[in-house]
This record gives sequence, C-alpha cells and structure tokens, in this order.
Amino acid sequence: MGEAKWDGARCVAYVPRSAPVQLLGRSGADLAARLPEVAEALTEVRGPLILDGEVVVMRGGTPSFSALQGRIHRTRPAAVLAGAAAAPALYITFDLLHLGEQSLLTEPWLRRRELLEGLHLDRPGLRVPPVWDSVAEAYGWTREHQLEGVVAKRAESRYTPGARSRDWIKIKHLRTADVVIGGWLPGGAGGATVRAVLAGVEPEPDSGHLLFVGSVGAGFTGAERRALTAVLRRLATPVSPFTGGGLGLPRGTEVRFVRPELRAEVEFLKVTDNGRLRSPVWRGLRA
Repeated sequence: MGEAKWDGARCVAYVPRSAPVQLLGRSGADLAARLPEVAEALTEVRGPLILDGEVVVMRGGTPSFSALQGRIHRTRPAAVLAGAAAAPALYITFDLLHLGEQSLLTEPWLRRRELLEGLHLDRPGLRVPPVWDSVAEAYGWTREHQLEGVVAKRAESRYTPGARSRDWIKIKHLRTADVVIGGWLPGGAGGATVRAVLAGVEPEPDSGHLLFVGSVGAGFTGAERRALTAVLRRLATPVSPFTGGGLGLPRGTEVRFVRPELRAEVEFLKVTDNGRLRSPVWRGLRA
C-alpha cells in the first residue's frame, strides 16, 4: 500500500487526557510551543493517544520545507504568533501508536490505520492523509501534486520505534537540472580536493552571469573529486560569476570561484522558495 511523503518535519504527538499536548521532533525537542495552532488542534482531540505524523506548512497547495523551517526555529512568543498567522502549520497524522491505555505497536499497520480513520481527526490544523492500495497510483498522484514522494508500507507491518524497517520503503520523486559551475569549496587535507561545487543557472544564455542555486557535495566518487579539482584549478578567477545577492554560505567558508565554462547535471527533490535546489546530488559533467 502507498502513502504520500509530505516533505515535512516528522513529529510524534502525545495527547494526554488532561495535561498539555507534546509534539516531539526527531531530536526529542518539544515543538508544541513553536507551533501553537497545531497544539491547539490536538488539544481538541479526545485522549489519551499517541500519533505519528509530519508537520507541514503549505504554500500554493504544496508543502514548503523552507517555510516550515522559518516556523520551527522561532522561539520568541511574538515571532511565534506572527509566524502562526502568516504561515500556519498543519499536522498530517499517518499512524496511531497508542489508543487509550492500549499500545498498538504490535498491531498490523492496516488495523492501526482503520483505528486512526475511526477517530475522525480531519479538522483545521489536522489531517489524516489518503492511502492507496496501489503504490503505482500513489506514485502518480504524489508526482502530479508535486509532493516529495511515496512511502510503500506492508499492510501487516508492525511499528518499530527508532528503527528503519524494510516494511516501510521511501520512494522519492527526483528531478534533474543542467547547471553551470561557478565555484567550489575545497576539502580534504589542505583543501586538496573538491568538497562541493557551487551551481548556478544563466538568467540569459551565454550572459556569463549566474544565479546561484546551491552547493552540490553529494554523489561524487573519490576519483571524480580528484579529477574535477584539477579542471577547476585551471579555470580559477578572483571574480565571482554569481549575481543577485550572496551565496548564503556560513561565515568564514573558503570559496574558490571559476570561470563559468563547465556544465553539469544534478538530481534534486524540488526548488525551494528562495530558488535553491533541495538535496542536490551530482550526476556528472555535461559534454
């Protein structure tokens, strides 16, 4: 069976009978105070119960991870309230772990799903997402709606806290893009090899200027890093080919710019709200 992967922040919601709701992220931090609209929606649910799900912020009908990051890192009360008003979060709950005093961890996933749907949790701030009997149908629907991908689940699978299970398999929608290399970040001993390349796109063909779309550090073999280093050193220039503001790299990052003559292909999940490629992976130089 297939479920949508929503590109949010995984959270377990603890909904007691009377105490405040807890919304625990992967790190164990309680995000309830940072997402008061979600906590309020969960407070209206009759407990005790424990839910698993994702917190998302929707933009234009699709989840925006960058908008979510802008929410969960706010801690000052005034900033939290302003964020809740401007970019309200939604808790998409896809699993039920405890109901009343009963643990459901050893129950088959399909049974947990039936019990979850029986709670009728769809309301402002909460949603129980659809599921498909066919993973292929789920894949097509999520691609059409520009979601991150699909989680394929075995109907009889048990819930295994804190462990990856082969009964749940993530299938992501990957896109490709042709980019131009405008610089690189040195790595290794003494900066001897490429740690990441700085990728851009040309707002106008052959303009010689690039719009920065992100740094790409994943997907290289060791041999590719060494060979690419030699090529990039020959293209060194003291002038940045990027336009349109800064690169958004951490302060003190050593950057080496190159003439924008090399083109490459990268895979990525989506384009963020600020024009960056999400989770880019190197595929190779273009001829």
